[in-house]
Amino acid sequence: MMKRRNFVLATMLAIPATAFSKLGKFIKINKAKKAFIVKANESRFDGIQTTTPDAIGRCVVSGADTQGELLIVAPTSKTFAFKGGPPLHIHKNQDEVFYVANGEFLVQLGDVVHKVSTGDTVFIPRGTPHTYANPIENNPGSIISIHQPVGKNEEFFKYLCTYGKMPEKEIDPDSPVVGPPIEVN
Repeated sequence: MMKRRNFVLATMLAIPATAFSKLGKFIKINKAKKAFIVKANESRFDGIQTTTPDAIGRCVVSGADTQGELLIVAPTSKTFAFKGGPPLHIHKNQDEVFYVANGEFLVQLGDVVHKVSTGDTVFIPRGTPHTYANPIENNPGSIISIHQPVGKNEEFFKYLCTYGKMPEKEIDPDSPVVGPPIEVN
Protein backbone atom coordinates (compact mmCIF):
# COMPACT_ATOMS: atom_id res chain seq x y z
CA MET A 1 0.00 0.00 0.00
CA MET A 2 2.83 2.43 0.86
CA LYS A 3 4.58 1.84 -2.47
CA ARG A 4 1.38 2.58 -4.39
CA ARG A 5 0.83 5.80 -2.40
CA ASN A 6 4.43 6.93 -3.16
CA PHE A 7 3.90 6.16 -6.86
CA VAL A 8 0.63 8.13 -6.97
CA LEU A 9 2.19 11.06 -5.10
CA ALA A 10 5.24 11.12 -7.38
CA THR A 11 3.00 11.00 -10.46
CA MET A 12 0.86 13.87 -9.19
CA LEU A 13 3.94 15.99 -8.49
CA ALA A 14 5.40 15.21 -11.92
CA ILE A 15 2.36 16.54 -13.80
CA PRO A 16 2.94 20.24 -12.91
CA ALA A 17 6.69 19.87 -13.51
CA THR A 18 6.00 18.49 -16.99
CA ALA A 19 3.59 21.33 -17.72
CA PHE A 20 6.10 23.97 -16.59
CA SER A 21 8.90 22.40 -18.63
CA LYS A 22 6.85 23.04 -21.79
CA LEU A 23 6.39 26.69 -20.78
CA GLY A 24 9.91 27.40 -22.04
CA LYS A 25 8.73 26.66 -25.58
CA PHE A 26 6.26 29.55 -25.38
CA ILE A 27 8.68 32.06 -23.85
CA LYS A 28 11.19 32.79 -26.58
CA ILE A 29 14.61 33.69 -25.25
CA ASN A 30 16.89 34.89 -28.02
CA LYS A 31 20.55 34.10 -27.55
CA ALA A 32 23.51 34.93 -29.75
CA LYS A 33 23.09 32.88 -32.89
CA LYS A 34 26.71 31.79 -33.05
CA ALA A 35 29.96 32.03 -31.17
CA PHE A 36 32.57 34.50 -32.35
CA ILE A 37 36.13 35.64 -31.74
CA VAL A 38 37.17 39.29 -31.68
CA LYS A 39 40.87 39.74 -32.41
CA ALA A 40 42.94 42.42 -30.64
CA ASN A 41 42.62 44.88 -33.55
CA GLU A 42 38.88 44.38 -34.05
CA SER A 43 35.63 45.77 -32.64
CA ARG A 44 31.95 44.67 -32.71
CA PHE A 45 29.83 47.79 -32.25
CA ASP A 46 26.23 46.95 -33.21
CA GLY A 47 27.33 43.34 -33.71
CA ILE A 48 29.30 44.28 -36.84
CA GLN A 49 32.94 43.24 -36.70
CA THR A 50 35.42 45.82 -38.01
CA THR A 51 39.10 46.65 -37.56
CA THR A 52 40.03 49.46 -35.19
CA PRO A 53 43.36 50.94 -36.34
CA ASP A 54 42.72 54.49 -35.05
CA ALA A 55 39.99 54.00 -32.44
CA ILE A 56 40.58 54.90 -28.82
CA GLY A 57 38.53 51.95 -27.61
CA ARG A 58 36.68 48.95 -28.93
CA CYS A 59 33.58 46.90 -28.31
CA VAL A 60 34.30 43.21 -27.81
CA VAL A 61 30.76 42.04 -26.99
CA SER A 62 27.89 44.10 -28.38
CA GLY A 63 24.35 44.52 -27.18
CA ALA A 64 23.36 43.27 -30.64
CA ASP A 65 25.10 39.98 -29.79
CA THR A 66 23.22 39.60 -26.50
CA GLN A 67 19.80 41.13 -27.19
CA GLY A 68 20.75 44.16 -25.12
CA GLU A 69 21.82 42.21 -22.05
CA LEU A 70 25.60 42.72 -22.09
CA LEU A 71 28.21 45.17 -23.40
CA ILE A 72 31.97 44.72 -22.95
CA VAL A 73 34.31 47.56 -23.93
CA ALA A 74 38.09 47.14 -24.04
CA PRO A 75 40.93 49.57 -24.69
CA THR A 76 43.20 49.94 -27.71
CA SER A 77 46.81 51.09 -27.63
CA LYS A 78 45.51 54.70 -27.86
CA THR A 79 42.98 54.57 -25.01
CA PHE A 80 45.33 55.60 -22.22
CA ALA A 81 47.71 57.89 -24.12
CA PHE A 82 46.64 60.82 -21.94
CA LYS A 83 46.08 61.30 -18.21
CA GLY A 84 42.57 61.65 -16.86
CA GLY A 85 39.18 60.12 -17.50
CA PRO A 86 35.47 60.82 -17.85
CA PRO A 87 33.45 62.96 -15.42
CA LEU A 88 31.71 61.47 -12.42
CA HIS A 89 28.43 59.95 -13.64
CA ILE A 90 25.76 57.40 -12.83
CA HIS A 91 23.93 54.75 -14.80
CA LYS A 92 20.30 54.70 -13.68
CA ASN A 93 19.48 51.36 -15.31
CA GLN A 94 22.79 49.49 -15.68
CA ASP A 95 25.27 47.81 -13.39
CA GLU A 96 28.90 48.27 -14.45
CA VAL A 97 32.05 46.31 -13.72
CA PHE A 98 35.63 47.51 -14.20
CA TYR A 99 38.23 44.76 -14.49
CA VAL A 100 41.86 45.85 -14.39
CA ALA A 101 43.55 43.44 -16.79
CA ASN A 102 46.92 45.17 -16.40
CA GLY A 103 48.40 48.27 -14.80
CA GLU A 104 47.16 50.80 -12.27
CA PHE A 105 44.20 53.20 -12.40
CA LEU A 106 42.13 55.40 -10.11
CA VAL A 107 38.44 54.62 -9.56
CA GLN A 108 36.01 56.91 -7.77
CA LEU A 109 32.93 55.44 -6.07
CA GLY A 110 30.78 58.15 -4.55
CA ASP A 111 33.19 60.57 -2.87
CA VAL A 112 36.08 58.12 -2.40
CA VAL A 113 38.94 57.63 -4.89
CA HIS A 114 40.60 54.19 -4.84
CA LYS A 115 43.81 52.98 -6.47
CA VAL A 116 43.18 49.72 -8.37
CA SER A 117 45.71 47.49 -10.09
CA THR A 118 46.16 44.30 -12.09
CA GLY A 119 43.54 41.70 -11.22
CA ASP A 120 41.25 44.04 -9.27
CA THR A 121 37.54 44.11 -10.04
CA VAL A 122 35.18 46.98 -9.23
CA PHE A 123 31.42 46.31 -9.15
CA ILE A 124 29.29 49.44 -9.55
CA PRO A 125 25.56 48.96 -8.90
CA ARG A 126 23.18 51.13 -10.91
CA GLY A 127 22.69 54.56 -9.39
CA THR A 128 26.21 54.75 -7.90
CA PRO A 129 28.24 57.86 -8.80
CA HIS A 130 31.50 56.63 -10.32
CA THR A 131 34.34 57.26 -12.75
CA TYR A 132 37.91 56.17 -13.42
CA ALA A 133 41.12 57.93 -14.38
CA ASN A 134 44.39 57.08 -16.02
CA PRO A 135 47.14 58.43 -13.71
CA ILE A 136 50.03 58.44 -16.25
CA GLU A 137 50.59 59.36 -19.89
CA ASN A 138 50.98 56.44 -22.29
CA ASN A 139 49.78 54.00 -19.67
CA PRO A 140 50.40 50.47 -20.98
CA GLY A 141 47.65 49.24 -18.65
CA SER A 142 44.25 47.89 -19.61
CA ILE A 143 40.88 48.27 -17.92
CA ILE A 144 37.80 46.51 -19.25
CA SER A 145 34.29 47.93 -18.77
CA ILE A 146 31.27 45.60 -18.59
CA HIS A 147 27.69 46.92 -18.67
CA GLN A 148 24.51 45.01 -17.94
CA PRO A 149 22.02 45.57 -19.45
CA VAL A 150 23.29 47.72 -22.32
CA GLY A 151 20.78 50.58 -22.50
CA LYS A 152 22.27 53.40 -24.58
CA ASN A 153 25.80 52.80 -23.30
CA GLU A 154 26.88 51.19 -26.57
CA GLU A 155 25.82 54.27 -28.56
CA PHE A 156 27.87 56.45 -26.21
CA PHE A 157 30.98 54.24 -26.44
CA LYS A 158 30.65 53.94 -30.21
CA TYR A 159 30.77 57.74 -30.49
CA LEU A 160 33.62 58.09 -27.98
CA CYS A 161 35.73 55.34 -29.54
CA THR A 162 35.10 56.48 -33.12
CA TYR A 163 35.63 60.23 -32.67
CA GLY A 164 38.00 60.21 -29.70
CA LYS A 165 36.01 62.75 -27.70
CA MET A 166 32.93 63.10 -25.56
CA PRO A 167 29.75 63.65 -27.59
CA GLU A 168 28.56 67.25 -27.96
CA LYS A 169 24.96 66.23 -27.26
CA GLU A 170 23.63 63.91 -24.62
CA ILE A 171 23.35 60.37 -25.96
CA ASP A 172 22.18 58.63 -22.80
CA PRO A 173 19.88 60.66 -20.53
CA ASP A 174 19.87 57.72 -18.10
CA SER A 175 23.62 58.20 -17.49
CA PRO A 176 23.91 61.82 -16.36
CA VAL A 177 27.12 63.57 -15.33
CA VAL A 178 26.97 64.31 -11.58
CA GLY A 179 30.44 65.72 -10.94
CA PRO A 180 33.91 66.48 -12.30
CA PRO A 181 36.55 63.97 -13.41
CA ILE A 182 39.16 62.71 -10.95
CA GLU A 183 41.92 65.31 -10.65
CA VAL A 184 45.20 63.82 -11.85
CA ASN A 185 48.47 65.77 -11.40
